[in-house]
Amino acid sequence: MRKISKRSAIVLGAAGAVVVAGVAYAAWTSTGAGTGTVTSKTDVASVITPGNSGSALYPGGSTTFTVKISNPNDYPVVVNSISNGSSNAVNGCAAGTVTSVPGDLAGTILAHGEGTYTLTATMNGNATDACKSQTFTLPLTATLSSNA
Repeated sequence: MRKISKRSAIVLGAAGAVVVAGVAYAAWTSTGAGTGTVTSKTDVASVITPGNSGSALYPGGSTTFTVKISNPNDYPVVVNSISNGSSNAVNGCAAGTVTSVPGDLAGTILAHGEGTYTLTATMNGNATDACKSQTFTLPLTATLSSNA
């Protein structure tokens, strides 16, 4: 019978350990299945505030003015539309004496940012003297969507 050298014994022992470890590893592997969940945010309503008021109106005259639209959300938005405005009654001046239409709505409002938009206001040609030196409030509504 032949005697195994010390070096051969070490090599064979190491190889045997690798084979045993491989079998042990293979015996312990497994797969699994399940689910994950995520949630979506709820939007926060934007706010429209006055910017500059443009030049003073007169019967039949027009001027441009600006409004600022805030984006309190954690994502960027685009303004899809701003409603036409129609003035409220003020100190004897009839409601609807001043109307407005939006201009260019291009651009993105960054998360927690603000955008400025220009509208054109026109005073009716038949505005009465009660409409002199008045400040007109035009209720507006903006429609925004995420800019994904």
